[in-house]
Amino acid sequence: MDERSTEQPSVDAHGIRPPDAYGIAVGEPVAGAAVLALAGEFDLAAAEALRAQLDLARATAERGVVLDLAEVTFVDSAGLRELLRAHGALASERKGLVLTGLQAPVIRLLELTGATDMLVTAPTLQRALTLLDAQP
Repeated sequence: MDERSTEQPSVDAHGIRPPDAYGIAVGEPVAGAAVLALAGEFDLAAAEALRAQLDLARATAERGVVLDLAEVTFVDSAGLRELLRAHGALASERKGLVLTGLQAPVIRLLELTGATDMLVTAPTLQRALTLLDAQP
């Protein structure tokens, strides 16, 4: 009988390691705001890790959270749910959530779902920090 490994290879046939599907980098706090840089695809597989990092950021940030989405290539409904949940949780503590660095696929999702009416976006980190203070 032929035995086959069920594990994914860590290197493909060309000797190239496939990239992680997503990444969450926790930056240094800036003026009382937590800064998280996201990369890759934020779908159901990433939702739990995203929730955990957003909850930790919410607990430690005085003013709120800035999410840098410049390297995000895809967000599905599970990822959007976590953004909206974090927005509500932060607002209940009188803190803000601002998204920055949005790329076309993310902008399209926010527009199609009407989330642009709920989530605050900014073109730069500096503008995001300014907008944190303007949120109720």
